[in-house]
Amino acid sequence: MATFPGFQVPRPVEAVVAGITPNISALFLNQDITLGSASASIWAGSYAAHQPVDVIHSAYSAVHQSDLAENFYNRIWLIPGRLDLGNVVSVQERPVSVWNAHFTPRTLSQIDREDADGISLAGQPSPPLPFAALQERIWTVAVSTDGPPVVDARIVWQLQDEQPLILVITGNRITAWPFAPDWADGVQESLEWLTELLTSTSGVEQRRSLRLSPRRSFEAEFYAEGRERVLLDLSLAGWGGRIWALPVWPDIQLLASVTAAGALTVECDTRWRDFRAGGLALLRGESAFEYEVVEIQALAASAIQLARPVQRRWPAGSRLYPIRTAQLTEQPALTRLTDTLYSAQARFLVMDSSDWPEVMPSTTYRGWPVLEQRPEESEDLSVSYQRLIDVLDNETGLPQFSDQAGIGFPVHGFRWQTEGREEHAALRSLLYALRGRQKAIWIPTHAADLVLVDTVAATSSVLDVELVGLARFFRADAPGRRDIRIELYGGQVFHRRILDVSELNVDVERMAIDSALGTVVRPSDVARISFMTLCRQDSDSVQITHETDTDGISTASTVFRGVRDELQ
Repeated sequence: MATFPGFQVPRPVEAVVAGITPNISALFLNQDITLGSASASIWAGSYAAHQPVDVIHSAYSAVHQSDLAENFYNRIWLIPGRLDLGNVVSVQERPVSVWNAHFTPRTLSQIDREDADGISLAGQPSPPLPFAALQERIWTVAVSTDGPPVVDARIVWQLQDEQPLILVITGNRITAWPFAPDWADGVQESLEWLTELLTSTSGVEQRRSLRLSPRRSFEAEFYAEGRERVLLDLSLAGWGGRIWALPVWPDIQLLASVTAAGALTVECDTRWRDFRAGGLALLRGESAFEYEVVEIQALAASAIQLARPVQRRWPAGSRLYPIRTAQLTEQPALTRLTDTLYSAQARFLVMDSSDWPEVMPSTTYRGWPVLEQRPEESEDLSVSYQRLIDVLDNETGLPQFSDQAGIGFPVHGFRWQTEGREEHAALRSLLYALRGRQKAIWIPTHAADLVLVDTVAATSSVLDVELVGLARFFRADAPGRRDIRIELYGGQVFHRRILDVSELNVDVERMAIDSALGTVVRPSDVARISFMTLCRQDSDSVQITHETDTDGISTASTVFRGVRDELQ
């Protein structure tokens, strides 16, 4: 037992005498502490500690936590360890550093290259190369457009008594298609979705889109003369099966101001064009030999920010295109018009994802959007009916025809003509929203199908129209002729469903509609009463003809087919 000389004073917290106790609640606070009581409590004598002398030991699992020296020193660093170059359309240069983080010298014995055609190293002497303690050396890795189409290279630094340092370089070599199309017949653009379609015998469909974005292709005719003729021939001979940096020709614009060599910004209008951050753009002069491909880092409405500076000066009036990577779908045949002039028809398939904002019309009826835009009718539009007909024919007697759904599905031709980039962008957004055959939309005939003959009261749900045979052939469950669009000269539009039809006399039919119009409508107020059909596109492919660039005229056409989505 140990004995200590000393004295005891009251403490704010007093506990039981035992040094260890299970009675934790025995701890209490002594509130009555004063200096007088403290001085009066001093006792002379010796203090005996009766605490246990044995220590209770516990075992814990632990891991070693490295310190700064262990993390950064006594090793060799390669920075970076990987270069992902993406699309290589011009010489790409990147700095790569090797740092001897040892406190003693090291020696670089050799540098090995694997699958590194078209890749060079510069900036340091050839091995063997000494590294002093804590010394860093920087190499410049240059990847040119010459070499295999797919870059998958390894560069290995071998240092004395160290593990090899391996730099992995990946990317795709592409070259620009610098030839300008001939606009005499325009540029054809194709958008192709893919829809899985399951149809029941009643005509109800289940439609599933199988592509996140459509396949996109461009087709145009080209003329090459003089030096450009030889360049076209050599380009197809040497690069015909590889990936091209294809200008999106309809999105051309001319630079309004000079872009100086070394500039990191190109002033331009990016709205409603196919520019995208991380993508490419092409600057082109008057010939196919004057061009430069630049990488876009960021976009603004009036400029593109480049990842690297431009290499040469581009005057005002130079052409600027967005770029998509693309491949020739087939090798074009060159037509020799003269000994210095070739023509060729080329079709390119875009090889990256062609996304675009999807926007349906804002007007809706019964939960589906309504296409209120009138079709362009400079060419004749067709209207027909499609039926689910089964034919049983044993080749000996008369064939037996069976109409499974018992109704005809209206089929309407539709054509658009857009002027300017904003209208073109709106059409593209609609086509992307329809997603080929997947999505349904209301299509009015935009024709004078019915003629109102009597005034309709605000609270009336009955319309008297000229007799056209609707009472005879009307079916409440048949798509295409049970929904109408009423357009007034004042701009008001009503969409209603026909519930029943009856003949009043030889000239007039009376229609019962699902709800009143809410306003008095006279025959003289009505501009047009058209039938409406809930439709989908009849094809997953849409062709856009760019008569000029998209500042000008573009046309597109499709066919809409009636559906019975309301029965689902």
